[in-house]
Amino acid sequence: MKKHVFILALTALIFSGCRKEADYHPYIGEFGDLAYNSYSSQFDYLWKCMSTGYVFWDVDETNWDAVYDEYMPKFQALDAKHEAGQDVTLAELETLYKGAVGGLKDHHLAFRVKNLFPSPNDNAPYLTIRPGQIEVESRDYYIESINDEQTKLITFLNSIESHYDIAVHESADGDVPELGGSVTYHYCLINLPDGRKIPYLWQSMAAITPVMRTPISPASNLIDHWLTAITETPREQLAGIILDNRSNRGGYQDDLDYLVGTYLNEKTEILKTRYKEGPGRLEHSVWTPYYLNPQTQYHRDITAERIPYVILCDINSVSMGEIEPLVIKAVLPTSYVIGERTFGGTGPLQPATSINLNYGGPFGNISTMHHYVYTSSFEAMIGGQVREGIGCVPDQEVLRKNYNGDFKPQLDAAIEHIKNNAIH
Repeated sequence: MKKHVFILALTALIFSGCRKEADYHPYIGEFGDLAYNSYSSQFDYLWKCMSTGYVFWDVDETNWDAVYDEYMPKFQALDAKHEAGQDVTLAELETLYKGAVGGLKDHHLAFRVKNLFPSPNDNAPYLTIRPGQIEVESRDYYIESINDEQTKLITFLNSIESHYDIAVHESADGDVPELGGSVTYHYCLINLPDGRKIPYLWQSMAAITPVMRTPISPASNLIDHWLTAITETPREQLAGIILDNRSNRGGYQDDLDYLVGTYLNEKTEILKTRYKEGPGRLEHSVWTPYYLNPQTQYHRDITAERIPYVILCDINSVSMGEIEPLVIKAVLPTSYVIGERTFGGTGPLQPATSINLNYGGPFGNISTMHHYVYTSSFEAMIGGQVREGIGCVPDQEVLRKNYNGDFKPQLDAAIEHIKNNAIH
């Protein structure tokens, strides 16, 4: 994808109590020292950077100008409090920033700010506002955080043989330092009463690509066993496929080569992306299509063979964990999504190792600049829609809250769908 480079010298900024159009256009991926030295100038700077670099102004309903008009006087009041010798606490700042940015649509957004003049009562080094988490926790089917959900789901999968007739069950961890840790997989070959089989895979992150690129390991063997079962099991014995993306933290877009490309016969457009190429709120690049080619190592035409492909997802399926079911639904006619509406963070992110060459994406440095804002670098359109803040809506809703948090009913529904739609 072609990007334009914008080079700008960041000079001292002059702030006033009234909002005005930015007379500078910050290259927000740039690191360096900033000129703000008050709560109001800090807010002014961050507001302008978001005005310039936030990629979702075309779909975000937030009145950003009204946010400035409402909150600038409140930050100026904090300045007056500090100048009067009174402490301003991180909790006070958090209340204001939560009100200012807590309703933004970007579900990857993490807004991190330090107290310029730390109070003795501060109990943390900085505040963090996550609008996506705020929105998700307001849904009536939210149960608990992804960390707790993953732990409980792994416990369920470790005892899966007590619930189903399992011909094969493998579990493995793969080292993925690029994503800050390891990924866990469970592969099962589920037997149906009539003798047919369902290859099932759960993945804690979308990290098939780096695992398969490394030397042979238990994790790469496990993925190979799942894909081989899908592509080589005779048609009369293969009832369907299950990909379980519940509590999937996200990861690599290239995983779609395995999860979609395996089933393609020709080069296929799967989504479009665009980025901010100028300082205006609606100055986007053109939409750039992203194509997949058919996989060469693993291949099966499940559309022609009418093999059901079920994807499980839930409220904690995040980023690529929800982009995968969205793409699969858009491209493969026999696919079917079961579970809950996903987290809603569908905007791709600039890789941490690359240089930010556009007007969008993460900016700042919490150590040297007193702020760090983690935000999407691109806007994605999948199936003709921008799904930011919405995520993937399942074809069949099965809410775990209706089953006291049990994971089994969603998997039961997937197996039942395959039974009802498989060719005998």
